[in-house]
Amino acid sequence: MIRAFCLLFAVFAAQPAMGEDRAPASMSCTGPLLQGGFLICALSADAGVYQLETSDGKQAKLSFDHPAFLPFSRNSPLDITIQAKGLSRHWQPTIEAQQFTLQAGNWAIERIDGLPPGKVTPRTLEQQQKVEADWKKKQTAWAHRTAASWYAGGFTKPVEVSRTSGVYGSQRILNGKPKNPHLGMDFAAPKGTDILAPAAAEVVLAEPDMYFEGGLLVLDHGAGVMSVMLHMSKLDVKLGDWVGQGQKVGEVGMTGRATGPHLHWGIKVRGTYINPKLALEYTAP
Repeated sequence: MIRAFCLLFAVFAAQPAMGEDRAPASMSCTGPLLQGGFLICALSADAGVYQLETSDGKQAKLSFDHPAFLPFSRNSPLDITIQAKGLSRHWQPTIEAQQFTLQAGNWAIERIDGLPPGKVTPRTLEQQQKVEADWKKKQTAWAHRTAASWYAGGFTKPVEVSRTSGVYGSQRILNGKPKNPHLGMDFAAPKGTDILAPAAAEVVLAEPDMYFEGGLLVLDHGAGVMSVMLHMSKLDVKLGDWVGQGQKVGEVGMTGRATGPHLHWGIKVRGTYINPKLALEYTAP
């Protein structure tokens, strides 16, 4: 896939109020300009806290200590504007709005047959109640916000030796029925293969037996930038644990809705799934 990156600079135009002497600062945003991509925006000096918002409704807080992560969905508009609003009580410089254009994604069609019918569409009352209970657990995890920005240091592969068996964005057809697009990256490897934390994180969900996901682990890498790991045969961490990048967190399996041993790894940013491949390829400036 062609990798397109941008470097956007916005010079603060406003002047400090009388009696204040604050050094000028700038904001830089870098990342892959693709549907499923993202921008990480940073300040060159401490100028307070800002709220960043994109024209398609994505939001993130920005400060000198914590770069902001702005995600683009699989179906994101191609023309995007970023605006910033100061949140500090004291005087803050103004950041001019920035505009840029994304490259459209080229999504494959992926057919998966041989799944148990109940794993495609839950049928019994017991199955439906299990799905509902699992959904509530996930909503609690999605609302979590760890006060950190470990995502800014980049991501590493969660399974070191593996085969890519599924890609982000592909339209899934399960047992002949069109379903939601695949919003993660699949790493095929033997059952029991180590799964490693792709970045430092807090564990915000650790469940060994979810209906669709099987063994499920959710890691918050800061500010709601979360790794979502599915089909695990073993979890080595628990809710509330803190993990370092490269630390073992579990093992590959084929639990839940899976036809072979693999790890499904998604990155969900405050409700938006981005392409994990782009996160692996990204190098901070």
